[in-house]
Amino acid sequence: MGYVTAFRALQPHRLLPVSDMPAEAILNEPLFFNQQIPVPLSRSATSGASGSMGSQPFTPQDQPLLLAAGLTKVAHLQAALRTQHPQALTACLQSMLLALPLPWQAVATATPTAPAWRQGVSSSGIQLIQNTHTGQQHSVSLHSQLLQAPAQAIFAFAPVHVIPWDPSRPWRGPTQQPAQSTVALYSQGPLYGPDHLSLGVWGWGQQPGHQLVVRQASQRLRLIQARKHGILAPGTLTCQPRLLPSLGSDLTPAEVLQALESRWTASMQASPASRARLSSDMPTSQPAWMALTRGHRQHWSQRQQQQQAQQQQQPSQQPNQPHSGGATVHDTVDVLAPPGSHPQLSEWRRLWELASAAYFNRQHRVLWWRILHGCVMCGAFSAYIGRATVEQACCPYACCSSPAQPQTISHMFLECPMAATVISWLCRLWQAMTGHLPDASVATILAASTSEGQCASDALLQTWHRLRLAVLHSIWTAARIAASSTHASSQASQLSSQSHLASRLALKTVTSMIHHDWMKCNDDVRQLAGVCSSWLRGRDPSMTLEAFRNLWCHHDTLASIHTAHTGTGDKLELVVNLSDMVPVQLF
Repeated sequence: MGYVTAFRALQPHRLLPVSDMPAEAILNEPLFFNQQIPVPLSRSATSGASGSMGSQPFTPQDQPLLLAAGLTKVAHLQAALRTQHPQALTACLQSMLLALPLPWQAVATATPTAPAWRQGVSSSGIQLIQNTHTGQQHSVSLHSQLLQAPAQAIFAFAPVHVIPWDPSRPWRGPTQQPAQSTVALYSQGPLYGPDHLSLGVWGWGQQPGHQLVVRQASQRLRLIQARKHGILAPGTLTCQPRLLPSLGSDLTPAEVLQALESRWTASMQASPASRARLSSDMPTSQPAWMALTRGHRQHWSQRQQQQQAQQQQQPSQQPNQPHSGGATVHDTVDVLAPPGSHPQLSEWRRLWELASAAYFNRQHRVLWWRILHGCVMCGAFSAYIGRATVEQACCPYACCSSPAQPQTISHMFLECPMAATVISWLCRLWQAMTGHLPDASVATILAASTSEGQCASDALLQTWHRLRLAVLHSIWTAARIAASSTHASSQASQLSSQSHLASRLALKTVTSMIHHDWMKCNDDVRQLAGVCSSWLRGRDPSMTLEAFRNLWCHHDTLASIHTAHTGTGDKLELVVNLSDMVPVQLF
């Protein structure tokens, strides 16, 4: 019973849809406690269409005549349909046949074929398994492993399943077993009660049940428990950041950032009583976290009663949701699988894979990772977490659209006049390279959404993302320098100086990236003086000349390679064409 409980806790599911199951697996399917064979609604209700199906599977109480006759599998039903029976039993057989799925009905009514393996009993009472193609007989060991046995007479044949699998190496599937291996596993049928675990037919994820090892089972059990208690977001297998909506929601990355910024702005507009931790008149002798809560704390017994009431109301609110304790109506769907596929989920996956690319500068990648998580220390976020007042959370430049403009992520990197100059230069630079003018929006600049025709190749796509992150990091660096500066200056001169600083930083960063990649084409950068080993951690220390041309020499806009004739021979030289005036004006 310990193994039975463990398998039920892991919640197995069918590895194949009902329509793709082979005939041998269909014949081995049980007739009772099978969610694919539901009881017709006419059995439980006096009115209703006779062809409609319910969600409860057949039980022995529904068909006592079939159980008394020993008909418990689809193979038994197939054999019984070809013989004569009393009228009551014949009616039960026909009702059970109509309850089967259409592919199973076709198999049950088809002419039986000779099974590949069959089970019998010898004259001495030993159970033997015989291969119908070769005639070789096998005995069954204590671990359900087949061992070759001498030929002898067998009686009382019955079809069985045999899976090529080595029990000593459970992580290797049938397709990974060597061809010369004769190790096989005898599968007698359903392993336990209502879940009907059959080796090779049922499993977890994409893995058959007989291949699961202890470490994978423990990890799956932890994920199921986390999903049960609401720790995991729907459709995900990892814990999400506390500020991000779940990836199962129908929100794009740009909409998520906008939702976070709206939350920050709403917290700034709240009443002073609800923002006690942000109030400037709070006594300094008592920190905010030491203030007593005014709300009455519920007793644990009251919270337990509320949880039980919610669990009792949940089935009535979601009648179509499968129960997690045993077999479900949708027994071909994994409980840890995403509830549905939508473009936003694939967009999030693409975004996180792109954020983990090794070709990005580490500082650039960290900044973008924080932007996607919504934890950049801008004014609005600082006020949201209680590290700044409402006045400190506004943009420091008075020439913005409104006097009290909250400094959100999109405002700091896109809307602020200090950043708009650099973003405009980035868009015009890309237009000079490819002829396509990107949209200076949250989706394009912050969420890395590329429109059709913006990048003609993968190399150009990498160039765009590297230029984009270099500009974002330059804006962030200039904003940090402006926040730490203490000298008195006018708003106009400060804005102009910070805008020039961000533009110069962006130009210098892009030029430095071009030179670094050119060094990887000509020399072994690992042996050069002044090269930090951490700069190459997780990166390829070499680059081909063709890859460099595709990355930086598109139409010779940013850089070009020329052949110089010297006394020792021809030599390739790099010419960086990017400057504050070429190909577009920086300011």
